[in-house]
Amino acid sequence: MAGFRNEKTRTIGLWLIACVLVLFLSFTSVAIPQASAQAASGSQDDAKRYSQLLQSIYQFILQNYVDQVDPAVLYEGAMKGMFNSLGDPHSVFLDADMLSDLMRETDGKYAGVGLYISKQPGAAGENETKYVEVVSPIEDTPAWKAGILPGDLILKIDGESTADLTVDQASNKIRGPAGTKVILTFRRGASYEFDVEFTRATIEIPSIKTGSFEQNGAKYGYIRIIEWIPQTPEKIQEALSRLVKEGISYLIVDVRSNPGGLLSSVIDVSDLFIDSGVIVSTKGRNKQENFEYKAKPGVAVPSSVKMIVMVNKGSASASEIFAGAMKDTRRALLLGEKTYGKGSVQQIFPLDKTGFKLTMARYYTPSGVNIDKTGIEPDVSVPDLVLSEKQMGLYEKLYTSGLIQKFAESNPNAGPAERKAYAEHLIAVEGFDIPQAFIEKMLRDEAEKTKPAQVFDLEFDVQLQEAIRILASSEFDSMLQNSKTVEQLLSAKPDTGAVTQRQ
Repeated sequence: MAGFRNEKTRTIGLWLIACVLVLFLSFTSVAIPQASAQAASGSQDDAKRYSQLLQSIYQFILQNYVDQVDPAVLYEGAMKGMFNSLGDPHSVFLDADMLSDLMRETDGKYAGVGLYISKQPGAAGENETKYVEVVSPIEDTPAWKAGILPGDLILKIDGESTADLTVDQASNKIRGPAGTKVILTFRRGASYEFDVEFTRATIEIPSIKTGSFEQNGAKYGYIRIIEWIPQTPEKIQEALSRLVKEGISYLIVDVRSNPGGLLSSVIDVSDLFIDSGVIVSTKGRNKQENFEYKAKPGVAVPSSVKMIVMVNKGSASASEIFAGAMKDTRRALLLGEKTYGKGSVQQIFPLDKTGFKLTMARYYTPSGVNIDKTGIEPDVSVPDLVLSEKQMGLYEKLYTSGLIQKFAESNPNAGPAERKAYAEHLIAVEGFDIPQAFIEKMLRDEAEKTKPAQVFDLEFDVQLQEAIRILASSEFDSMLQNSKTVEQLLSAKPDTGAVTQRQ
């Protein structure tokens, strides 16, 4: 998953890193390290002793291994080992390709298949294999057109298991020059495994998508934040200005499946909605990482415009900062599913052609809570449609049967009525006992997969439908007034997390 990054220049931090690297690379000893070396008493003595051991072992391997060794290989191996020992999936050594890809992320343009991915670290003693997981496909990309879904596991990349790969390593293997091919092996549900051969393409990700619609005489504005990049605040400000001129009464901001991005971007966007108080604070062991980011006077959308922020398990990092700020200041209700839970701040440090990404601080919502590994519970819990294992098996049979594809080919302009009738046929006659709405959506998506993605889905998006209902209801104001801050949620009993529950 894309990391949450603080892009501020750290002169002192870089100076300290340079000193460490000079110490690490200034190898002077050629003697084999002694196993009986006496332990030093203090942490500083330990650091010095281990540094000397590293120097000695590096030099010994370089001069005595049976084959000649490339010093760069030893260096990169040692760096990877140090970062892996931290047990932090967000702190990693970056080889030249990984660093180049990561530095290009903020441009919103790269070559690949169009997937946001993540990987949960395994707990100590846990036997379950952890594979790379799809957070979401990016619209109008090869992965989106192939029907890849959030929650799909990527088992292999060109035959190589992802079990031992970090997210950055997997991302680097999936990406490549436009026009080249890569084969990904997926698992959907408990047992449905399938291969997809992708032709990599240039992926240009819009930072936002926005639109408006009317229901029951009221006008709704909709903004989906796709990327927290430098251009995002300006794009959202332009969108808000246009929507306010259109006379919206309600606003829905969608950060579902948005894995994060730049600190400056989310701060500037949050500042468009609130005019005072703390947006987010960061705290680290280095005092220079301790900072409070506060809102400036003035907003881009009047407080009279009622607002809901939609979140899900793919909303992480910068998206959680935005959601936490809107929730703690009671500017908006949160609706959807519990967020991912990434409350740490990384910085990227280039070192010639390689570099590393290191967790330097944790962030805290306005109510003073760090949500790392806990996430944020929405005020209104609306689970997305999920199939049972039995239904997933039927889904596999339905998809591989070709019936969905044949219908789309034979009925390219089928409307809701035709899709409904065929879905009923598949359930009653063909025996595919899957929720009808799910089948209807499969039929529509198959027919439209070569078309540009819709800005919003009023037909099948149950979370969006519930957001519309609540915004227009008489209960919205009391729900917002009585909503809990993140701190209140985490200190409350487990069964008091959400204001309402939709089954």
